[in-house]
Amino acid sequence: MGAFIAGVTGSCAPRAAWACSDTTSCVVDGGSYLVRPPAHWDGKSVLPAVFYFHGYGDSAASTIADIYMKPPLDKAGILLVAMDGEDHSWSFPGKISGHRDDFAYVAAVVADVKKRFPVDPTRTLAAGFSVGGSMVWYVACRLGPLFAGYAPMSGAYWEPMPSDCPGGPVMLRHIHGLADKTVPIVGRSLRNGLYKQGDANESFRRLLARNGCAAVPEHVSVRGALTCRSWSAAACTSGKAAEFCLHDGGHTIEAQWIVDSLDWLKGQTAATAAVQR
Repeated sequence: MGAFIAGVTGSCAPRAAWACSDTTSCVVDGGSYLVRPPAHWDGKSVLPAVFYFHGYGDSAASTIADIYMKPPLDKAGILLVAMDGEDHSWSFPGKISGHRDDFAYVAAVVADVKKRFPVDPTRTLAAGFSVGGSMVWYVACRLGPLFAGYAPMSGAYWEPMPSDCPGGPVMLRHIHGLADKTVPIVGRSLRNGLYKQGDANESFRRLLARNGCAAVPEHVSVRGALTCRSWSAAACTSGKAAEFCLHDGGHTIEAQWIVDSLDWLKGQTAATAAVQR
């Protein structure tokens, strides 16, 4: 694919319950979102769900319109929830771009999706790119249990970084390009120092501390374009796994990485359950 920039439970709801779609907005307090079930879904089987936070200048509509997003998510049977940032961006500590409480909006979307679709609570993933990736980091920090796992890409905390995360430990897999100039892995200042993108390495170090993981990874592996440092759930005192993956490219992602992150979450969740039995 080319570059694209762009626990919840529920009973098996009838089609009338999900009258909104990938072309008709689902309206919630504070905004709306678009949603696309996988092709050939039978309308009742439980679904894994990816809640996708777009990058700056994009929207829920541009996420849905992305021709590279649909095939891999359809193949994996994933429900795509396209989040819609106010004024095509996201607001969080260190970067205020609008008047909406984006955290309340995210919680409202999750609650609404829960009413409309039969979502597997162990396979809900908040994924995001660029400033959407940063938003994912902040949702993980503040609302940790809202999603089963998190997959920020090419975006991390902004300065000043949060000193405390009430959301607690989380399953999180971060992906970043070493040649990224838009959101460099070490961060950069914007608007003459008014804002500062944070260091992704430091963001991840804080996650390791929160999760009770050692500084040294359990494993280092190469998977296609990604070189990943991994900490399993069993290796962290919180029982929450973490992974930090790097590639040689710039400010870009592949849709397959989202699917891979959901697979990673599924594997770590299964391994944790096996240990607890």
